[in-house]
Amino acid sequence: MNSLTYLLQVSACTGVFYLFYHLFLRRLTFFTINRWYLLFTILLSFVIPAISITVKQPHPYISSVQHAVYLTPARMLPDTFMPVVKNTITPESPFNWLMLLQRLYFGLIAILTIHLLISIIMLFRRLNIRKRIPMKNAVILECDHKLGAGSFFKYIFLNTENLPVDTQQQVIVHEMLHVRLYHSADRVVVKLAQLVLWFNPIIYLYEGAIEVNHEFEVDREMALSTDKNNYANLLLNMAINGRGIVCNNFSKAPVKSRIKMLFTKPSNNMKKAIYLLSIPVVLISCLAFARLKNAPARNAASSLQARQTKYRQKVKLTEDELKAQAKFKVYKQTDDFKNKQQALSEIFHKDITVVISGLIKNKQTDKTEAFLVKYNSKEYELRAAYGQEKQLVPLLNVGDNINMKVFSGGFSENKPVSITPASIYKDNKKIFQLVEADKLPDYPFLYERNKVRFADGQITHIVKYPNRKWQTAVLETVNGYKFYLGFKPGAPDLNDIEWGDHVRLRFVHETKLGGKEYKVNDWVSISKDEKDYGIKNLDFFGKFYTAI
Repeated sequence: MNSLTYLLQVSACTGVFYLFYHLFLRRLTFFTINRWYLLFTILLSFVIPAISITVKQPHPYISSVQHAVYLTPARMLPDTFMPVVKNTITPESPFNWLMLLQRLYFGLIAILTIHLLISIIMLFRRLNIRKRIPMKNAVILECDHKLGAGSFFKYIFLNTENLPVDTQQQVIVHEMLHVRLYHSADRVVVKLAQLVLWFNPIIYLYEGAIEVNHEFEVDREMALSTDKNNYANLLLNMAINGRGIVCNNFSKAPVKSRIKMLFTKPSNNMKKAIYLLSIPVVLISCLAFARLKNAPARNAASSLQARQTKYRQKVKLTEDELKAQAKFKVYKQTDDFKNKQQALSEIFHKDITVVISGLIKNKQTDKTEAFLVKYNSKEYELRAAYGQEKQLVPLLNVGDNINMKVFSGGFSENKPVSITPASIYKDNKKIFQLVEADKLPDYPFLYERNKVRFADGQITHIVKYPNRKWQTAVLETVNGYKFYLGFKPGAPDLNDIEWGDHVRLRFVHETKLGGKEYKVNDWVSISKDEKDYGIKNLDFFGKFYTAI
C-alpha cells in the first residue's frame, strides 16, 4: 500500500468522524460516551484504510479469441506494434519527489518525538518537590507555582501557595477523578496520533475535544458532591494557564465552557439513539477509504478473462501512429486477422515438421530470399533473420520435408504469417542454427518505451518479512547479471513465485552497484509468462501502462 495514500486516507477518516462529533455529539451531556467515541474513532481511522474488502462481480462476457500476436525477438515486430529498443546506456533517473516527501515526513516525526520526550523530562525536572504524600491510588507532589495544579497518570501536582485547606481538598478530589478515569492514557494516545499525523489539523481538534470532555466528565462528578455555585467559583479562582504537555491541568480547558456545561440540563436518555448514526458513518468510511478488490476467479471463464486483459504503455503517440493504431483496431476485427493469429499460435515456439511448398524470390534480382512451407494445410513464409537466409538457399528445395523449431513469428494486414526458425533438421541432420537463438546477450536489460526496463532471469535468495511477504530477492540472468530486488512490507503478494522460477522483471530507477550488479526497488511487474504482466506493483504500473 502506498504510504502517502494511506496517511491521506487516515486523515480523511478523522475529518469525517470529527465532523459527525462536532455536528451531533459535542452538545450532549453524555461525556463518557463522547470520550470513548473520540478515542475509538482515532484508532478506527488508522484501521479502515488498511482493511481489504473483497467485492464479488458478475462474470463479464468472455471472448473466445485471444487478441494478441506473439512475436520475438523485438526486431521482428510489424509496424503496428511498439518495438522493444535495445539500449545499454542507463538514462539519468528523474528526481524522486516522493522520496523527498518521505524523508521530510519522517524527519519531522523524529523532531516532534524528541520534543515530546524533552517536554516530559522537563516536566518532572521542574517539580520543585517540597513534599510527597502517598495515597491509595496516587502520589501528591507539592510543586511550585510554575506548574499549578494538575495530574499525570498517578501523580498529582499541587501548588499549596495561597490556597486554603478546603480548596486544596477540592483540587485533590478533582485530580483524583482524572487519575481514577485514566485520562492521561487518552492524552498519550492523542499525542502518538499527532506524531504520525502532524500535518493533519483535525487531530489537533481531536486533542481539544478530548481534553474538554475530560473536564466535563470530572466536573459532573464533582457537582454531585459539591455545591455547583461554590465549584464554579473554584474554577474561576483556579483559571490559570496550564503548562503541561501531556498532563491534565486543572484549568486548562476553557472555564466559560465548563461553567456553562456545569449548569446545563442533562440530555434526555432518548438522545443516545443519535450515537447509532455513527454506524452508517463507519460503514460509509469503510466503503470510501478501505481497499476494495475483486473476488478471485472461481471458474475457468474468470481465469481466462484475467489472462486476456492486455495493456499498452502510456506514451504520447504521433498523428501517424494514432492513425495506424486506429487502423489496426479495425483490422483486429476481421477474419483475416483471426485466421492468421490462429495459424501463428499453432506453431509458435514448437517443434514441427513442414514441407517446402514454394520459393519466394526478390522481384529485382530474381534470387530466392525465402520459402513457402505448409503445416496442417496452412501456408507460412519461412525467413531466416539477420542475413542468415542465404545459408538456407542452397540447402532447401521445393518438396523437402524438414524438422524445425519456431523461434519467432509475426504478420500484418498486407503480409502473410512469417516464421523464423531457431534450428532446422533435414534427413536427421542439423543444417541450420539461428545465431540469436544460442548467443548470450552482453547487456543487462532491454528498454521498452517510456523508460521502462525489463530483464529475464531466475529468482533466487528470497527473504521474507514476518507476514510472509517478500522483503528481498535476487534476479540472476543467464549472462551473469544480478538484480537485487527490494520490496515494501505492503507490496503485492509474490508467493506464487518460488525460488528457481524463471520470470520477466519490469522496473524503473535501477542503481548500478558495480560490475554486473544492480539494485532495484521500483519494480513495475514480475511475471512467469513473458506474454503477461503477472503481478503488478500498483505504485508504478498505472503510471506506465493502461488497459486496452
